[in-house]
Amino acid sequence: MKKNILERIAATKRIEVEALKKSVATEKMREAAGEVKRVALSLRDSVRDREVGIIAEHKRRSPSKGEIAPMSDVAYIAETYAMNGAAGMSVLTDTPYFGGSLTDLTVARTTAPWLPILRKEFIIDEFQLYQARIAGADAVLLIASMIDADLLSRLNGEAHALGLQTLVEIHSAEELKSLPGDADLVGINNRDLTSFSTDISNSERFIKSLPAEMVKIAESGIKRPSDLRRLKEAGFDGFLIGEALMSAPEPGVRLEDFIAAGL
Repeated sequence: MKKNILERIAATKRIEVEALKKSVATEKMREAAGEVKRVALSLRDSVRDREVGIIAEHKRRSPSKGEIAPMSDVAYIAETYAMNGAAGMSVLTDTPYFGGSLTDLTVARTTAPWLPILRKEFIIDEFQLYQARIAGADAVLLIASMIDADLLSRLNGEAHALGLQTLVEIHSAEELKSLPGDADLVGINNRDLTSFSTDISNSERFIKSLPAEMVKIAESGIKRPSDLRRLKEAGFDGFLIGEALMSAPEPGVRLEDFIAAGL
């Protein structure tokens, strides 16, 4: 049977991570991550403290849309997001499917040192958490559909031990059962990761099942300001928006449009 998109990405990621672990010992990466002195910024607080908390994403391409902004300047994008009111920035670091890299994250960190940065990656191993801390991330994405509940709990705990916050992404009521109680943010992804189709009603269906005290993020499929208003009315605290910004001539100006819609 033909693999779905998430299965293909996961298979590629396992090969990638195993190769990295052969080139650099995990213990050395752990030690290097532990030596980072910078105090991570709070993505959770930045989203919660804004009337419209948008995590604005840097994305060059995707399996569903193909090329979006292949020649984008991540430094410019980080600066324009920061200057136009983003609560945080999501930086895709997957190379084969999304055209990103850890270098993109490091450049964004250097360009906007006051902006919380989320490493958006398909994380399956602690090694990737150490990479994130060393590169300058403040938070990491953990996707419940990619890993079992025990590994999700372990990665969540290790991220916290490193001083990183976690955005745990779920897609279904079944995945909600594995949500760690101390996750910093919980995201409902409106994108079906098996087909990459989107439906924002997915967020509306599950929001009432989420822990009341947790910061709630609607992810993917937010194509226009009216979508954001709809999800804000449903009770979401924040919104992760990528393609709608990166496909615009001026992503920062488009970000302002979304923020204005939610005020």
